[in-house]
Amino acid sequence: MFVEAQFSIYPLREEKLSPAINEAVEIIKSFGLPVEEGSMSSITYGDSEKVFEAMKKVMEKVGENRHLVLIVTFSNACPVPAKGEK
Repeated sequence: MFVEAQFSIYPLREEKLSPAINEAVEIIKSFGLPVEEGSMSSITYGDSEKVFEAMKKVMEKVGENRHLVLIVTFSNACPVPAKGEK
């Protein structure tokens, strides 16, 4: 199944938020998934197994040495860019 995931990452009790967020984005991209970064949340999409596994890895790896809130909304009905668009 093809799904889209909108996700927000909130590292807790850290001075700088961007290291955790950047790590999460790199993990998702390592699965071959696109990431459209936004100011408060980001979007990725693709095969559901890949997307679910990527989100699991984000929680495990990014949350390994820090407290973290990861909010994810999955949808199989949201529009995604047509092939060739971004």
